[in-house]
Amino acid sequence: MKEVKTPKKPLAYYYGIVLIVLIVFNLVVTPILMEHQVKETDYGTFMSMIEKKNIGEVEVEDNQIIFTDKDQKNIYKTGLMNDPNLTDRLYECGAVFAKDIDKQMSPIISFLLTGVLPLILFIALGNYMAKKLMEHAGGKNSMAFGMGKSNAKIYVQSSEGIRFSDVAGEDEAKENLSEIVDYLHNPKKYTDVGASMPKGVLLVGPPGTGKTMLAKAV
Repeated sequence: MKEVKTPKKPLAYYYGIVLIVLIVFNLVVTPILMEHQVKETDYGTFMSMIEKKNIGEVEVEDNQIIFTDKDQKNIYKTGLMNDPNLTDRLYECGAVFAKDIDKQMSPIISFLLTGVLPLILFIALGNYMAKKLMEHAGGKNSMAFGMGKSNAKIYVQSSEGIRFSDVAGEDEAKENLSEIVDYLHNPKKYTDVGASMPKGVLLVGPPGTGKTMLAKAV
């Protein structure tokens, strides 16, 4: 009977999964979160903020207006309307015309999203992968992560249940060894007639003639 042990996936495979998750997070999730920093509002609210002189910086683009409040804590955008007096109103309320308003999130939020959060995600996934690897490896006492193990399949040949009938030929050797086996099972029968057990048996012959099989059968 042969027992086959299938190779486990290498540690690099699981680290590759973690790396792919982190790359997808930085390419997809982070830009979406950063985009939410700009609040979309209507043109009427924009005009109301002008009247209240609550405009900080203004960036006029081809089809939209991006602006901040006076404290520059919030960033807004609205559609561009046909308003010839818009420039004068903005000057009167003290707005500053900017070529490009920084639409990035605050440094603290940026650090949390691009530094801390991926690190937490990496640690969480790493612990999950380590737990799975230990389960597959047979528990905590097995070699950590299977490092240093061969990926080769191992075939184990069972030596149980081998009989003389499993060995082809060698009838004379099997007959002599059968007497030894019978002596081991029934020693009294032989001692009564004065027979004694030999000190050992030497099996002689070229390789492949069944010497090992005969020894296992005994």
